Amino acid sequence: MTKNTASDGSKMRQPKTFQDQEIEKVLVKGEEVLLRAELHGALYWKSVAVLIFALMLGLMIPTLGILIGVVGALMLIVAILTQHFLLLAVTNKRVLARYGLLQMDVVDIRLSKIESIDLERMLPGHIFGYANVVVMGTGQRVIRVPYIGNAEKFRRFYNEMVLIEEGNEEAEEEIRQVKATEKKKPSRKAGKGSKRR
Repeated sequence: MTKNTASDGSKMRQPKTFQDQEIEKVLVKGEEVLLRAELHGALYWKSVAVLIFALMLGLMIPTLGILIGVVGALMLIVAILTQHFLLLAVTNKRVLARYGLLQMDVVDIRLSKIESIDLERMLPGHIFGYANVVVMGTGQRVIRVPYIGNAEKFRRFYNEMVLIEEGNEEAEEEIRQVKATEKKKPSRKAGKGSKRR
């Protein structure tokens, strides 16, 4: 088990995730990440359901069970890759997004060019607490990022930033509080990675 403190008692920095490193590559001078979307574990539900079905079917018809198991394994690989590469973050200047696997789109939209941020939520999303975030840019640009666990917080944060530009002081105070809690919150992935070593 590794400790998060150095020998002199000060806290060590958590290792940066792949998404953090990718975001840092595109940040410009004076730009900082205010909020990053968190992917929900429901990303895996389809592949897990297919694998369970394949296991049950394999008890009765082994060859069909193996075939469906291969399909479920491929779906699981796609879900893992999606979790690794999917990215959605809001900075003090723009919204950054990366989505898709075979055709990976990397998009950044300045805050002034965003018309709205909407949420799409089906019944499983209501039950498990996730939604698709849809960023509507000016013109025809639409970005849809699925399985976001903090989708409501993401939309509320953007709306408060817009209110700040319009002079709403209460929204400005709430943004400061969100930034403070995001800085205090340790990275869950970093903690998991240190346990494996």
